[in-house]
Amino acid sequence: MLEFWNDEILIKEQLEAVHSLIASTVNEARSFIRPVLLDHVQAPGKMLRPALVLITSQLADQASTAEVINAAAVVELVHLASLVHDDIIDAAPRRRGRRTLYARLGAKQAVLGGDFLLAKALGLIDSTDAFNARLISSAFARLLESELEQDATVGDFFISKATYLKRIAGKTASLFALSCYTGAALAKAGPLVEMVSHRIGYALGMAFQIQDDILDYDGSASRLGKETGSDLRCGIPTLPLILALEEERRQGTTMLANLLGRPHLSRRKSALVVRAVDRMGGIAKARQVEERYLARAKADIDRLPSDEVKRLLNGLLATLTARSV
Repeated sequence: MLEFWNDEILIKEQLEAVHSLIASTVNEARSFIRPVLLDHVQAPGKMLRPALVLITSQLADQASTAEVINAAAVVELVHLASLVHDDIIDAAPRRRGRRTLYARLGAKQAVLGGDFLLAKALGLIDSTDAFNARLISSAFARLLESELEQDATVGDFFISKATYLKRIAGKTASLFALSCYTGAALAKAGPLVEMVSHRIGYALGMAFQIQDDILDYDGSASRLGKETGSDLRCGIPTLPLILALEEERRQGTTMLANLLGRPHLSRRKSALVVRAVDRMGGIAKARQVEERYLARAKADIDRLPSDEVKRLLNGLLATLTARSV
């Protein structure tokens, strides 16, 4: 279930405890929604966000294990709630090999299911902890604002790079940043280390989302079970396309722009766009942006006071980077 962490036994064991807490929390649901929600949380993936809480909680010796497990579960429940909303927006039939709540229940009940997960996350928060409802609500608000903006502009492929970066900062990086900050805060690592941890999470989240968006254009992504062009067909512009369009404007041509005349593209046309983006250097340029964020994360990791936390984060960086190789 958590094979990604097989080489880090302690982290894997703690993540299993996080997953058990999430399952027991969701099991409190009543009526028909309980088995559906339990199935939704039974495919935990890499659990990167709770893992970041666990890792940065080792920056000092002040955090209790129970407190850290609880905070990690809160972060993951918020993420799981956001995935439900993502699937509704994208009309996605499956996620991680399982039918989505949207496919099973329809949009109305899936929204309520996602709201239930968020409510259970807030219910786990102890207001006396360093990790509190204000931080969670702020991160989730940023996430929802980014999703709302993306949904409102579906089919507009001509957004700026700055708009894209702002969007993924809210959609992905804010929760990564919160995860790293939370672990450091629970460990009482001090304001400077907490700030550096927050920056590490932000840079990691930006790099992770950019990499994920690159995989939508990279033909080798089929090895990872991701079909190329899916974002395009949903009318969502991402960094490789944005940078390819910038290059096309510099060259004074319009071939790629002409292909983007409709808000939703067919599989055939999206395949043409994917090839055009690669020819215009969009994928290579996006990888350069990803690498800059990874370099920022690495520089801040090197500033941390714990060799073990440095090792864990650098190992995570190396493993995630290999996704795109």
